[in-house]
Amino acid sequence: MGNSVTQNNVDQLTSRFNMTALHSKLVISEELQLRQDSTQSNTLKTYITEKTTLSEFKGREAERVEQSCCFVFTTNHLPLWIEAEDRRYYVVEVEHAGHAAGPQAGHFAALVERLHTFLADPASVKRLYNAFMVHQIPEAFSAKTLNVEQDATDVMQRIHDSSRQVTVDQLEEYLDEQDIVAVPEAALVEFVRTSLRGNVNAIRHMMSELGWAKSKVKWGGVDYARAIWLRPDHSVDRGKLKGPNGFEESISDHIAKIEPNTDF
Repeated sequence: MGNSVTQNNVDQLTSRFNMTALHSKLVISEELQLRQDSTQSNTLKTYITEKTTLSEFKGREAERVEQSCCFVFTTNHLPLWIEAEDRRYYVVEVEHAGHAAGPQAGHFAALVERLHTFLADPASVKRLYNAFMVHQIPEAFSAKTLNVEQDATDVMQRIHDSSRQVTVDQLEEYLDEQDIVAVPEAALVEFVRTSLRGNVNAIRHMMSELGWAKSKVKWGGVDYARAIWLRPDHSVDRGKLKGPNGFEESISDHIAKIEPNTDF
């Protein structure tokens, strides 16, 4: 296994001097725990999606490396740092009764022993290699363009639902706390990026899930239209916000409630 490397975490993989790891065909990182939008998380995204990366050995000049690694990450914790609809990670939950204290511990230990015996025989490894080389991947599945709706495992669905629900709930709380029926998209982008540390490209989906509608409106004395989101059953007409039960208010006055010290 000279072309593979196993690490206790991703510290070495995401560090400055990571050339040894990136020269491997297979990189296994155990006990992976990341924070969404952390430096390490963003570095892994680059390794997974880009064809080349800049790396270096200690004491030598950095050089561009062709990205040819396969990554396997393990963790005992549900990786809720994975963003909803993230297509970079295919997550498999390995839960069985063969763990050390489980009722099938003896059976599983015997299975692992047979596997080690099998892999110790070069002829067995060759047969396994040949089988993998002729294996046909279903046309409906693509590791390069993973369809998370169609191919997601049960644990992936739980991760995506949890991530999506938390983000949407926090966004809804923010909108309700402001006591507003209209919010500029620029303000949403700032809130999602800095407070939720989420993907601003998901704003359209989150706001649609909450029932808000997007419109282009002029306000604040500018002569060009800007994107704004409106609560359900609300609209803008000639600089006035209108809604149920005779609600009507100047859009400029209403938006000023969001950030009193910000000129919208």
